Amino acid sequence: MTAYIILIALCIFTDFICRIKSGQLARKTLLALCCLSIAVLTGFRYEVGADYEHYLEVYDYINSPYIERDYEEIGYRLLNKAVDAVGWGARAIFIISGILLGIALYIFVSQVVAQYSWGFFMFLFVCGGTFFSSLNLMRQYMALSCCLVAYVLWKRHHSIWAVLLLALGVSFHRSILIVLLLFPLRFFLRRSRNMTILIMYIVSFTVLIFGMDSIISTIARIVPSWSGYANVDTNESRNTIALLKAIVPNMLLFYGLSKSRTLLPNSELAADTNNERYSQRSFMLTGTITFAAMSICFAGVMILTRLTEFFAPLYYVYLCRLIQDENREMKPLLNYAIYLYYLVLTIVTIFVMNSNDVMPYQMAWKVW
Repeated sequence: MTAYIILIALCIFTDFICRIKSGQLARKTLLALCCLSIAVLTGFRYEVGADYEHYLEVYDYINSPYIERDYEEIGYRLLNKAVDAVGWGARAIFIISGILLGIALYIFVSQVVAQYSWGFFMFLFVCGGTFFSSLNLMRQYMALSCCLVAYVLWKRHHSIWAVLLLALGVSFHRSILIVLLLFPLRFFLRRSRNMTILIMYIVSFTVLIFGMDSIISTIARIVPSWSGYANVDTNESRNTIALLKAIVPNMLLFYGLSKSRTLLPNSELAADTNNERYSQRSFMLTGTITFAAMSICFAGVMILTRLTEFFAPLYYVYLCRLIQDENREMKPLLNYAIYLYYLVLTIVTIFVMNSNDVMPYQMAWKVW
């Protein structure tokens, strides 16, 4: 628990420094320190995460001369084979995943988030549950790391490199392809924001009420490693905490939608997408709505909430903007309310309930 408390405290301290009139060097140093801490905790963990032992087994399976293994995506298999070829061992896979996540976070935050909110974003990434999920879903977060950097490259008009990096992410975990939904959704939001949002929530509540077994079966055809989930009872893990984790993000989303200067009104949403400012803000809006809607229909269903997490970084960008653009009277109240909610969420779900089996934290002293 101590390692996590230190990380959370570091994020809060970084937020404090970023909000005051500190220099860019201080902000970048603290942001880099937060990302480095996440990389170290990710790469050097020992028996942390529900799938920790599974990844060790997968490494042995992939490199066994007696087993034909094509269960995982080709990029992940090749990485495991390359690591084994140089004699590093399974530990290197965890270290590489930590390095990827740390670098991707630094690039994404420094290029997409306003400096004022760097620390706040890192706090949300940790206490919003995303970091703790990454300790369990290693392949998925390797794919997400590639996707975050690809987004920055795309935003800077390096489309070819962005596509190549996204393809690398797909080679780690096919489910990252779901982020491509952002493009058609943004198109429809540009045409009719209110109608598109209404349809998204109708679909979301329909899935919540009538179940999602068919969705899981469809995904299992695309991602073979999920075939074992096809017959799982999807209602088993629905509970009050799961629904609360869905309700609060939606409350914050609609609060922002009521403030035209925080999220895009229709006039700005329909603006020329070549304008970098509007393009980024429209993607933030699209990702946030997708995250919020998915958090309702997939509430408590571990199999599918991992898909929701691909959109979490854009939701955290939205929260940073929500605080940044709030008026002077409401800003402290909203800021402290969000802080309190996510701190309580972390205490309850991680420190008490041990979600994702990340407690206690242990560090591996053997590197390879």
